Amino acid sequence: MLNWLRRRTISRALVESDARALIERFGDDAYLEARLREHDEARVIDGNRPPGHWARVKEAVRERREQR
Repeated sequence: MLNWLRRRTISRALVESDARALIERFGDDAYLEARLREHDEARVIDGNRPPGHWARVKEAVRERREQR
């Protein structure tokens, strides 16, 4: 149980970190970039990102944009 919680916490932190990085680098185009990465995820294996990661990043970017 603790391993699951630890992995989930790490996953959430990685999503937030990637969302921040995309926003800093791409600004208003961060959501589009996250969508592109989500689409490419099916074709490109990103060894240090779990499946579905970029979909969660896309949603985190969307949520941050709505808060502005």
